[in-house]
Amino acid sequence: MKTTQDILTSIQHKPQFKKILHHKCINKLLSTILPAIRRNIKHGYINKNVLYIIITAALNKYDKDNIIKTIKGVLNSPMILKSEHFIECDDINIEDVIVYVDHKPKMTTDLHTTFTHQITYTERASGDININIKDEKLHALAQSIQEIIKKEHNESS
Repeated sequence: MKTTQDILTSIQHKPQFKKILHHKCINKLLSTILPAIRRNIKHGYINKNVLYIIITAALNKYDKDNIIKTIKGVLNSPMILKSEHFIECDDINIEDVIVYVDHKPKMTTDLHTTFTHQITYTERASGDININIKDEKLHALAQSIQEIIKKEHNESS
């Protein structure tokens, strides 16, 4: 049985799904940037062997130059790029890095969860069932589970 990760790995190298590989490579490259700067990055994309990174206006020119220098340093170092950490970027040829500033605020959504209502359900199982399992180990396991259910049902009654 294949997991979703196995399926994605097998199809990401096909030409029609190259965007998946580009997205993984961009995320790996952006992981090399400092977390304080990475928070202000909106997104990135690759077009004609150029990596474009869109940042918010909260970053200054020094941070912009730092992003370009860090990513170019990773791309120009064959030892780093050929490591297992950047295996997604093997087939992608990125020649330049361009950083654009987007003056629109970065939209974030905060998920608000409340814990005011705690729902509890009472156990309704009584354990009065017939176990028709031929395998001895499974039969013993099912009987032990049945005994636990019966014991808890008798205590609650």
